[in-house]
Amino acid sequence: MEYTSLKEITETIIAIIQKAVDDTGNWPPTLKVLPELLRDQHSGIGFYLFHTQESSHYKNFPAPGKDIPPVNYTPMALNLFYQLSANSTNQNNEEDAYDEQNLMSVAMKALHDHSEIKITPSGKKINLKVTLQTLSPSESVQYWAAAESPVRLSAYYEVSAVFLEPEKQLSYAGRVLSYGNFIFTRGAPQITSSENTIEYTLPGELMARQVKIQPAQAPPAFVAPAPIGSVVSFFGTSFNGGTIQLLLISPLWSEPAVTDVSWLLTLVSENQLNITVQPTAVLKTALTPVDIIPGLYAAQLSITEQKTLPNGTIKTFNHVSNQFPFSVMPRISLITDLGGGAFRVTCNIFQNPDLVDDDILVYIGETKLILSAAVTLSQGQFKISSATTIELQVPTGIPAGQAPLRIMIRGIESEPNWITIT
Repeated sequence: MEYTSLKEITETIIAIIQKAVDDTGNWPPTLKVLPELLRDQHSGIGFYLFHTQESSHYKNFPAPGKDIPPVNYTPMALNLFYQLSANSTNQNNEEDAYDEQNLMSVAMKALHDHSEIKITPSGKKINLKVTLQTLSPSESVQYWAAAESPVRLSAYYEVSAVFLEPEKQLSYAGRVLSYGNFIFTRGAPQITSSENTIEYTLPGELMARQVKIQPAQAPPAFVAPAPIGSVVSFFGTSFNGGTIQLLLISPLWSEPAVTDVSWLLTLVSENQLNITVQPTAVLKTALTPVDIIPGLYAAQLSITEQKTLPNGTIKTFNHVSNQFPFSVMPRISLITDLGGGAFRVTCNIFQNPDLVDDDILVYIGETKLILSAAVTLSQGQFKISSATTIELQVPTGIPAGQAPLRIMIRGIESEPNWITIT
């Protein structure tokens, strides 16, 4: 971007038109292209600057330093509007319309062929765009209404953008790598995997087993410190560098939810973030609490950084990662033997506005139990007795001993559990 004056722009474009006229050899060297509306007594081409306006695209161009007021030290960008017309007279001072039309043809062809002008007047590098304006015949006549000459064949052009020189700056923002030019070498955060560890004890064993699950499937925490299974680790790149926030996405919600301090976001390293799954979160904009019910979720990291601009103001940059899936398990906290093959199972949630009956499945081993609304259950049935409990009756044919109890809510199975069938 170089600064210039209106005179330099007009002279440059007139020189292009003048060369095109001279190269034809159809007119004498005395025929000139002039920066005015030609009167009847002058022969030639007029390229007249009749209007200018400030370019909205460059209107808020930032100042190079901290000088006050900053608008004085930024270039003024203009769009220029020209009227192209021709005038021809013979020795009897009669208008020659055909000669004017030929002159207009040469001039318009020259501007068409030079719609992108890259010039170096006085050593400056200036890029201009010349555009033929679309005007209706009635609009064109209005430009001649106040003139002394009668209406002539005309064409109208916009030339942009021209930068007028600002005031000489008294300060400068400094080296670009230190001030004002923000280069984020880490790039946006990226989640590549998630995992958690569940712990269970097989029947007949004394030592608990631990198994890692990828992608993570974790139950919400219900005691402090949180069970090992409720801690989810996300792995990836560029997790550091600012204030980090975890966003949760679910098809049940109209917008992402954010986690509070109870989720214990812990930046283990640049490539690992740990969280502890909790029963609730809050919608980001509506600020409405939502339940973290069992099901599939997507996690997204949002990292916020603040940088100081050249004018001393603070600008906030936000980087978001990809969305990565993880699952929330049902959390079985208690299994009670009611006798006679009946059991009560306590879970973090069995009733919720976002749950329907078909979302809850119960298996003993590989045998599926049937949901029932009866007060007294038959063998192979279960019922939802409260928001956090179900009761079930063991099906016939299940051998005595330890049998796996499997609770599935919205397609996600609980941690391994067993019941003793007598």
